[in-house]
Amino acid sequence: MIALNDFILLVRASISRFQQYPPNLRQQTCFLAPSNAPLMIVAGPGSGKTTVLVLRALRHVLVDGLMPENIIVTTFTRKAAEEIRSRLIEWGMALVEHLRNNPPSTATSTFSNQLDSIDINRFITGTLDSICEETLTTFRNPGDPPPVLVEGFVGNALLAREGMFRSGAWNNQELEAYLAQFTVDGRPPHNFGQTILVCRNVVDRLLQDCVNVSAFANGTPHTLGRQIVVNSLGMYRAYMARTNRMDFAGLEEVFLSRLTQGRLQRFTGTIRAILVDEYQDTNPLQESIYFQLSKQTRASLTVVGDDDQSLYRFRGSTVELFCHFSDRRANALPGLPAVRVEHLIDNYRSTPEIVSFFNDHIAHDPAFLNARVQPPKPQIVAQIHSNQIPVLGLFRHDPRTLAHDLAAFLNDVFRGPGRNIVIGGQVVTEVIPPSWTVFRVA
Repeated sequence: MIALNDFILLVRASISRFQQYPPNLRQQTCFLAPSNAPLMIVAGPGSGKTTVLVLRALRHVLVDGLMPENIIVTTFTRKAAEEIRSRLIEWGMALVEHLRNNPPSTATSTFSNQLDSIDINRFITGTLDSICEETLTTFRNPGDPPPVLVEGFVGNALLAREGMFRSGAWNNQELEAYLAQFTVDGRPPHNFGQTILVCRNVVDRLLQDCVNVSAFANGTPHTLGRQIVVNSLGMYRAYMARTNRMDFAGLEEVFLSRLTQGRLQRFTGTIRAILVDEYQDTNPLQESIYFQLSKQTRASLTVVGDDDQSLYRFRGSTVELFCHFSDRRANALPGLPAVRVEHLIDNYRSTPEIVSFFNDHIAHDPAFLNARVQPPKPQIVAQIHSNQIPVLGLFRHDPRTLAHDLAAFLNDVFRGPGRNIVIGGQVVTEVIPPSWTVFRVA
């Protein structure tokens, strides 16, 4: 389509937001990086990772000659997936329209037809779960029924009825002693409803972490409690299989199974690029899907994430998968090009005071360093001006007092008369702060 060196000029000319503020050099390096080797982008907060991901996907189309339907772009939440899709369509249509009106001097007689063949709406976008569900429905073999996804309350009710009741989980002290390890206060669940919720978290992690279930059942301590969990899971999964129902973990498990068995070749045969956002929130089962897709398709692979923003460990994410991505990918897919690592460190969201506080906090917390990419990434650099508002903190001797005083402070700032804070002899009044302001009140 167009030369790689012309892509950044095209972006600046056709997308209004980049005419005044073009992508910085680090961002350009990321979305212009060669597509024949895996790319790992370590993107700090507010550094434009979504921008880079979207422009790299569009580069695959306009420079590498792929069709949008050959490209998968996944992220962790539905909201983020909608944002990515919105940008792909808006920016993609702007790029194509500009090329249509301003073809490059090297354009051949078929250039216009090539542009007409591009349907920007056909990017494969969404959460991994939504893509798995859509693929299992659209590309299923004859005789394979479409999946019936079960979420939330219904899934928990089925786990209780078909698994836990049948395995003797009701008022079982052995089970409650085991589940006490996973409650907020470290005590056994207060009622059977809470038992179901805690048990759901455990059985999901067994699947998402690809645990050897037999070894888990015979582990210590609380062997009898573990066995009740495993028996409950077995009965629940048998029922779900008989009725073709799937929860999210089961959906991913079935997708991986059919993928490994070669039963999704009509889908994998079209994939040429895979881009994964928020990779720090990936779990081992999802990692296996990405690696298996890469193995079967030999597609260009790009992962974007931030080890300092792993927010979903309670839902099975494992930040170590991102921190050790290069080694894990090499072990899973030996003989392929090594992973290229790039960093985005320019922060366009927060004031210098917040960025400095963040850098200092991360660097001086030894317990946190083991969960970070090694060698340590460069510090984040603030790119907006100071508003002269310092970072403030609230410290109290016990959680109850802290909660009370913090609630009172927020109420005063957002709904009340505000607070006057004296800093170095200067009065700073806070009424309704910008969304990016962090408070630290002594």
